[in-house]
Amino acid sequence: MKKQLLVLLSTVILAQILLPQNPVAENGRLQVLGHQLCNGEGKPYQLRGMSLFGVMHLPQCITYEGFKALREVWNSNVVRVPVYVANYSNSNNYNQNPSFNNTIIDSCVAWSERLGMYCIIDWHNDRYGNPNDPQHKGAADFFELMSSRYAGKKNILYEIFNEPYGKMVTWDTIASNANRIVPVIRKHDPNAIILIGAPDWDQKLETVDIKKLNDTKNVMFTFHFYAGSHRSLYPMFVSQIHRLPIFVSEWGTCESTGAGIIDTAASSLFLTAMKRHVSNGDTVSISWCNFSYGDKDESASSLQPNSCNNGLWDNTTPAGSFVKYWLQHQKAP
Repeated sequence: MKKQLLVLLSTVILAQILLPQNPVAENGRLQVLGHQLCNGEGKPYQLRGMSLFGVMHLPQCITYEGFKALREVWNSNVVRVPVYVANYSNSNNYNQNPSFNNTIIDSCVAWSERLGMYCIIDWHNDRYGNPNDPQHKGAADFFELMSSRYAGKKNILYEIFNEPYGKMVTWDTIASNANRIVPVIRKHDPNAIILIGAPDWDQKLETVDIKKLNDTKNVMFTFHFYAGSHRSLYPMFVSQIHRLPIFVSEWGTCESTGAGIIDTAASSLFLTAMKRHVSNGDTVSISWCNFSYGDKDESASSLQPNSCNNGLWDNTTPAGSFVKYWLQHQKAP
């Protein structure tokens, strides 16, 4: 009897060791303290994971099995869900087909919650860089719907405008948009993490002036880079992460076009700094999402072409192999 009990206990303990961790259950609702993302207990916490290619694109790559692989094999604790607003390359952009997008968003939220991953809902501009453009007139209604539907969920973050750009788009423009959208979210979800973009495709962090925002509680600022094109931004980046709460919600191993060489050296430079960077006695870790968890035939993709239709979530490209190793080991292959 004692032997059977010992075997049973050993099995339970082994199962607990082998079962994947549940980041949301362990860390709870995230918060921003100073310029550091922290867990519910106030301890510094780093989100590391993947961005989908987008809801209107590659829907075959958005499945529960794919999410499960991200959590259990790739070791992602976050997934980003880009909702393309006004990309008319097909009719499944949000402006033309909100119901298509809302259904997939709902699945992504449910799957990430079930698997214990955090989930970023991203109002994804890629064609109309000014938040005041008429194409973005539905943003407030979108975040009203999202924040009311998912109010109280500990794993949801909101990215309110992907990559603002254009000659007329200054930090004042972006801050004005944030002062319009943030209260919509706060009405339903007063404690959610909200991500706000920086000018010029989320690159000019030095122009961000927090004083222009009416609400800065649990607000972070997004920085995007593509290693093959943006190594020169590194000195600015490592200076600004000690001034502002930064979240790298999109980065790629290749050039900014999504094509070109895989620059593992520049990627590792940024990743090492994001893992832990110290300056003047201040230590920060920076959360990130790599673009993209998809099988488009381009350098940025983490999966080989036709992987998604065949359920091959470990059929990685050179970029995917590199990022997956970083997720699993927090160092370069």
